Amino acid sequence: MRCDLQVSNDVPECASKLGPRLSIDMIGDPNALDEECSTSPTMNRINSTLSHRGGTAPYRIHITGAADRIAFTPSRDPAEAMDEASALHQAQDNFAAVFSANPSVLCIIQLSSLVYREINDSYERRTGYSRSEVLGKPCIGVGLWSDLDDRDQVFEKLMLEGSLHGHQGNFRTKAGEPFITLLSAQIIEFDNELCALVVAEDITKHRQAEEARMALIQRLVNTQEVERTRVARELHDSIGQSLALFGMELEAARLTLKLTPDGDEKMKHFCVKIKNLGHAVGTLSHQLHSSELELLGLVVAIKGLCREFTERYNIRVDCVCSDLPDKLDADVSLGLFRVVQEALHNVAKHSQAKKVAVEIRGAPDSVYLNVSDDGIGFVAKKAAGTRGLGLTSMHERIFLIRGELTITSTPGTGTRVEANVPHRQHQTSR
Repeated sequence: MRCDLQVSNDVPECASKLGPRLSIDMIGDPNALDEECSTSPTMNRINSTLSHRGGTAPYRIHITGAADRIAFTPSRDPAEAMDEASALHQAQDNFAAVFSANPSVLCIIQLSSLVYREINDSYERRTGYSRSEVLGKPCIGVGLWSDLDDRDQVFEKLMLEGSLHGHQGNFRTKAGEPFITLLSAQIIEFDNELCALVVAEDITKHRQAEEARMALIQRLVNTQEVERTRVARELHDSIGQSLALFGMELEAARLTLKLTPDGDEKMKHFCVKIKNLGHAVGTLSHQLHSSELELLGLVVAIKGLCREFTERYNIRVDCVCSDLPDKLDADVSLGLFRVVQEALHNVAKHSQAKKVAVEIRGAPDSVYLNVSDDGIGFVAKKAAGTRGLGLTSMHERIFLIRGELTITSTPGTGTRVEANVPHRQHQTSR
């Protein structure tokens, strides 16, 4: 845009001292460009080319008596100002309509006082509190939060970072019913005050369904473990002992009977078969219920499991256990043990691996598990669609102890099973 800016003849005397170069600022328009133009003390006209993104607009010159810069402020078209005011009013109306009709629970809280400034219809329906009971009152006094420490942490994080996304908040409605949400919040300006726009997505039914599923899985796992223990005890005390006794009697008979060399060789073969069968029953009993895990802890049980796997399948297992807490919750220990057990079973059955690495490592608030092999691998996405009982069992075991399980594999690169499980213990042993 080309502008001829007229300076009147009554320019203050100090303007003549500005020199041959003037720096021009366009005050009030941040999109305007500062430029320099040439002049002389006697010139009463300044020619300058100015850029204005909003379109053309006339400018009025103001020269301050002691300034060394000429400042411009745009004189606005009244019609344009009315259009902008109308657009702003329309935007405010649109926001109010969306805010009120939104199915999520919405509220606006003034940050300086934590007072409710606005709530929507969903807030009233879901919490049971009316506008008259909430507006103008501190959110602390309404009584929605089940965990006051969590409330303080939420506002502290919001003030620190300016926003909050996907935080699970546990509340109580006016009637005392649980109200579980995913909270998101953003700091905004509302009526010239810094406020928090809070969006709460109701996930109560989802969480209750998840808790019910979790309880069902827990009951199934508990029943399974009870049955495993019973069968393991039966195998060890009854079948295992009977096989051992039968093998001893068979060996005694071989020694007392006058057998031909061929008959004696066959009897020796039978004795070896019975002994191996007894050993297999003992191994099965141990797999069903590990007395080492119960009596000596997770580290001893995992190392024993790896050692037995190597002896049985002739596959090398490198086992590293480090920084584990002195005492882990029994459910966490059992869940991790069963995952390692199932992972090794899958290696023996499917992977054709030559080497396996088992790592279990403690951290201040979690336990990390990694079982990886150098086998043939598989297509992970395809396996996810047809997941067998073994993989399902691993996922459910880790789910029950609030952990996360990932299985990574591609054909030809082996398989990696990783789990990360929280725990509450902090003492460690190496």
